[in-house]
Formats: sequence, C-alpha cells, structure tokens
Amino acid sequence: MKNRKRLICALLLALCGFMFAGAKVYKVEDVPMVHLQDRTRYVTNPDGILSQSSVGAMDSMLFALEQQTGIQVVVAVLTGIEGGDCFDFAHRLGQQNGVGQKGRDNGLVILLSTEERCVQFATGYGLEGVMPDAICKRIQQRYMVEHFAKDDWNTGMLEGVRAVCGVLDGSMENFGEDDEEEIVAIIVFVVFIFITVAIVMFAVWYNSRCPKCGKHDIQRVSSRIVERSNGYNVRETTYRCRNCGHTFTR
Repeated sequence: MKNRKRLICALLLALCGFMFAGAKVYKVEDVPMVHLQDRTRYVTNPDGILSQSSVGAMDSMLFALEQQTGIQVVVAVLTGIEGGDCFDFAHRLGQQNGVGQKGRDNGLVILLSTEERCVQFATGYGLEGVMPDAICKRIQQRYMVEHFAKDDWNTGMLEGVRAVCGVLDGSMENFGEDDEEEIVAIIVFVVFIFITVAIVMFAVWYNSRCPKCGKHDIQRVSSRIVERSNGYNVRETTYRCRNCGHTFTR
C-alpha cells in the first residue's frame, strides 16, 4: 500500500514537472539577443512562441527601418521573466545589450512575456520625443492587446511592429491626431459645462432680486400647491423683500 502511494506521488511530481518544464523563466542576462550575432536579425524568439514566417517578416521590417532611420528596434518574446516586472526587465534588457546607436540612445525594446501576459515598450532617451508613452500605449491598445487576449501572439506582434515602424519612419504621419481631437473634445465639454453652470447661477441670482427695488434681499414667506397635473405639482410661493417690504408671489 505504501509503495503504491509513493508511486502515485512520484507520477504526480513527474507530471507537474512535465507540465511546467516549457514555461521557462528568463533572467535578463540569459535572453539570447540575436542582433548581437547577426545585424539583420531583430526578433528574439527562443521558445518558438512566434512562427518563423512572423519572425522573418518583423526582421525584414526592422532591418529596413534601421537602414532608413538609424533606429534600432529589438523584439523579445519570452514565456516568462524573472520578477514579473515587464517595465524593469525591458529597460534592463535594452541597457545591458546596447540597443540603439552609441551617443544617440535611439533604441527601442519591445518585450512580450506570455506568462505575465504583458507587452512593454522601453525607449531610449533619444526616442522619447517621437515615441512618448502615449504613442506606445496607443499602439499597444489599438494593434496588439486585442490579439493577445485571444493568444494570437503572431498577429499582435506583427501589427504592433508594423505600427511602430510607421511612426518611426514617418509613414504614419496622422497617428497622433486622435490625441489632439480628444483634447479638443474635452475642452469643448468643459466649456459647455462652464457655460451651463454660469447660466444656472445667473438665473438663480436674477430670481433672488426684488422686482420693486431690485435688491437681492428677499425671503420666502409661504408656499402652497395650487395645481396637480400628470404627476407634477404647480407651487405658488410668496416672498417679502426685507429692504422695501414689497410682497409678491411666484
């Protein structure tokens, strides 16, 4: 009986080991950076998460981008990362592997970790003007996240990298216009609210004046319902001006 229990436990442990063997957790220094061995390759895909055709398409796009602009974009697609902090991991990955041109700091690391289900853009200081956080976030939300939610890593990365290239080479010139439109819409909304509040406040102020002497010193004396119709009450209110003594109803 004891031997049977030990055998079952051993089998369960072996099964667990088999299930989690493929979910490798990478340290920054363990990520194989293919661009250091081959300057025409830009996509690190050690676990085969992406198809070879997708990797080849992105390598071609990123090679053309660097030839045209001098900007180097490196993509790392991993099953898991040590610590689970995509922001920190992506920035250290770029810093420790010399992504971008020396003196210009114009590199970009795009990290996808499937275990953490996160995508992170880590830009060098030289790219912050053309690729601010707002643009990076917009690319992720518009082109990548929807596909990642379906575990379609290939389409998400291809669309995201294509959008990045469009922004960096200038072919996607109107990409940030939606931000300006949103700002204008917010300004219009705020102005509308301000005008509405101002009108209401003016109406309250105007109705608080005495129709005889014009002073804003009236007080309510009495109030009564004079009519009920369709669920609404018509109320008559009597006011007296404390300045001139004039009494009136509304």
